[in-house]
Amino acid sequence: MEEMMSAMEQKAAFLGREPVAEAEDFMGRRAEIRWLADKLGREMPQNCNIVGEPRIGKSSLLQYVYRNQIGLPKGMNGVYVWLRLVELSDYSPDSFWHFVVKRVVHALKRHGLDVNDDVLNEPNLDARDLFDALDEMLEQIIESGELARIILLIDDFDVLVYQGIQSRDLDWLRSLVTRYGEVLAFVISSTDSLVRLSERILQHEDESGRQMVSPFANIFHNLQMGLMSRADAEALCREAAVAEGVSALSEADIDFLLLEAGRHPAMLKIGVGYLFEAQRLSEPNEIYEDARSDFLFDGHVRWLSQNLFTRRTMEEKQALLELANDTAVTCDPIIINRLKRQLGLVEKRNGRLSLFSNAFQHWTQRQKIEEPETEFDKETVDAAASEPTFEYVAPSRTVRFSNGEEVRLTPLENRLLSYFLENANKVCTTDELLKNIWGSNKTRAVVEKAVNRLRTKIEVDQKRPRFILSARGEGYLLRIR
Repeated sequence: MEEMMSAMEQKAAFLGREPVAEAEDFMGRRAEIRWLADKLGREMPQNCNIVGEPRIGKSSLLQYVYRNQIGLPKGMNGVYVWLRLVELSDYSPDSFWHFVVKRVVHALKRHGLDVNDDVLNEPNLDARDLFDALDEMLEQIIESGELARIILLIDDFDVLVYQGIQSRDLDWLRSLVTRYGEVLAFVISSTDSLVRLSERILQHEDESGRQMVSPFANIFHNLQMGLMSRADAEALCREAAVAEGVSALSEADIDFLLLEAGRHPAMLKIGVGYLFEAQRLSEPNEIYEDARSDFLFDGHVRWLSQNLFTRRTMEEKQALLELANDTAVTCDPIIINRLKRQLGLVEKRNGRLSLFSNAFQHWTQRQKIEEPETEFDKETVDAAASEPTFEYVAPSRTVRFSNGEEVRLTPLENRLLSYFLENANKVCTTDELLKNIWGSNKTRAVVEKAVNRLRTKIEVDQKRPRFILSARGEGYLLRIR
């Protein structure tokens, strides 16, 4: 009976759609594990941000690091704390900090340390109270010398950003590393980088003039997690056959799976499952055809493929469409390099650049690049006829309106308006504005601030702009009639 249960659990590990929880069921990712071992094993452990697309294996990797205490120097006394945020019932700051305190307390107790857990039973504690309790607890443990390493592994950090965490909470997390950095470090997984996530939190506060001395994200090393290696993908297929108790897969079977599903771990598991089913139920000469059809129209495969496309920038989408439709690739080679090396969405097949799987190509061919949704409608267009127009005199940095008024721009506003004028009636993405106006080492938040300041000078009503329009999710457009 125990052997049967063990076999069922092994099946779930390979063909289930949940992250791999047990270390012995985890496969591959040797380069990522070596990278994390190096960062966490240093004299002062480094903070790490594992960034990757949904279902790419971030949670499984984080679990493996937790279970095996990757990076803990031999002979060193340390505790690894696992925090999977999707377990929270809500993502408010109060709930987050209570969850952190609870998990740290339990981890320390399991390690045999005497920890006061009264704080967990006290009612009406807010986020500040809970943070103070955690800070005091860590201070006592570290000063006692009982632990030389504390690693907090936080999975799915994105959910906090989209549902209520504040910059104050980022400040507190950073303060823990600042105070206890010789012992404590974070390993955080997220779909978007912490740089991007923290920018989103800070944007509104930046508008009011508040500035952080150093953003939380600046203390992290980024690990971009792409597709599996070919060797790991083949090994996953073979081990799945062992777990299912079926005949070993042939080279033709593996080639078929890698062609249809590619090296994407979640897609590959789904493809293996359909292949096994077809081998049981289909006629021998129809196995691949039936498995391909079932796999291609699996709802999760479709969602994964579409999500990989829709999360890309406009330039990346264009490149993917050109490759999917086998047309001339016109984008910057840097874009192709990112899609290939960092994300793994593009690879060479038979000496030609192609998308990483037939399924991804199929669903990408059915995508289109939507025109950016701009914030104007018929009422806006009709009203614009009665609004003043303007003339810009660059040498004096002066805007002259048709009603006789004039305003003078700052040097930054001058560069921004000049760029808009050069690209009039076209959407200028935030990334393009950053590159051409500010250069490197600036966050996306500075663009919004600068545009808002420029609007105060050239718009009659900033809440209903007539000249500088927002293109949701993309950037801005200067409309010139």
